[in-house]
Formats: sequence, structure tokens, C-alpha cells
Amino acid sequence: MNKFTCAVVVGTVLSISAPALAESRAVNISIGSIGGSLDNAALRTARQVIGFAVGTGTVDKFIVYSPRNGSPIPIEGGLSACAEAGFGISDARFKAFIQQLRSITPRSGTFFNLELTASCRLN
Repeated sequence: MNKFTCAVVVGTVLSISAPALAESRAVNISIGSIGGSLDNAALRTARQVIGFAVGTGTVDKFIVYSPRNGSPIPIEGGLSACAEAGFGISDARFKAFIQQLRSITPRSGTFFNLELTASCRLN
């Protein structure tokens, strides 16, 4: 009985901490203006990096949150989206994709945020 109790406790602790140990296989991407004009070159580069990743299978799921048909579009433009690793793609390949995104440095007045997440979600 004592071993069974220990097994239940250990199993419970592991099941609670499992989401914390889950691998980040997706990235939320947001680029926009802080108030001035948007760095269109940075936006174009981000779209090219994402497009190449989709074309090569590094990314299977790509969801655009904004701009979206029927939703308000920011005056300055920008992008809010999520890209999820392709099926069977190695962690190293997906991390290289994220590193390419991180290498984009927009000029002052434009923000570019990347947030790792377990998976993309429809909003």
C-alpha cells in the first residue's frame, strides 16, 4: 500500500508539471508601430522568413490573427500571427527558424515580439 501511495503522489506531481516541461513547438509573432510609421522592410523580411519556412515544411500551421478580413486593421499596418512546427521537423530546424526571426531588427518606432508557446490557437 505504501508503494502504491508513493506512485500515485509521484504520478500526480508529474502530471501537474508536464505542461511546464512541454516543448515549445510554436511561436507567436507580432510586429507593429509604436506610434510612427512601421518599418515595412522588417515586416517584409518577417513575411519572407515565414513564407520560406512554410514552403520548406518547417512550419505546418500558420495562423494570421491580424490583419484579418472583418477585423479592425491598424492604421500603421503590422502583423499578429502564430507559426507552428511542421510534423516530423526536428527541434533544431524549428529553432533555426526562430533564430532567423530573432535576427530581424526593426528600426526605432517599430516593435517585433516573439513568444514561444506549445501550439497555435485559433482566436
